[in-house]
Amino acid sequence: MAHPGSDPITLEELENWLIARVGEYVPDLEEAVDPHQELGEYGLDSVAVVAFTADVEDWLGVQVEPTAVWDHPTIAQLAKFLLEGRDQAGTA
Repeated sequence: MAHPGSDPITLEELENWLIARVGEYVPDLEEAVDPHQELGEYGLDSVAVVAFTADVEDWLGVQVEPTAVWDHPTIAQLAKFLLEGRDQAGTA
């Protein structure tokens, strides 16, 4: 489901979407994704991260480098970074 790039999005909505995406890339999870736990601890490898960031780009309508996942290693940190970047892209 695409999220139109110009529509407002809340931090909670973005976090929930990111959590759902992680669940798709790591289907063997035995616990719920904690937005404050590092994504690497869930077994997200570099191939999955590239696909994951491509999904984020498609949904948000902004460019996201795969390194953003390692620079902002939790869902909470990544969501905040993405929301700030999206806001800046919208005002540029």
